[in-house]
Amino acid sequence: MQKALIGALVALGVIGATLATQDPVHAQGIHLDVGNVAFGYRDGYWDHGHHWHHWRSYREARSYQHARGNQYNNWNHDRDHDQGWHQ
Repeated sequence: MQKALIGALVALGVIGATLATQDPVHAQGIHLDVGNVAFGYRDGYWDHGHHWHHWRSYREARSYQHARGNQYNNWNHDRDHDQGWHQ
């Protein structure tokens, strides 16, 4: 009985630590697969399948803008002749 209680407390501690270290975007239930974003712009992003997406929220855009290895451009995608899709 005591081992089960200790095991439960350890599990709760691990879960609590995981939730405490998540970034605010994940804590708000917003998830962006940064690895699927080919090119990000102020008004949205192209995924690797060449599909255009608008950012679901300001937080999502900021999360990608500050992600490591991003391809973010601080202008709207339609500024460029290719609509922001680069080969």
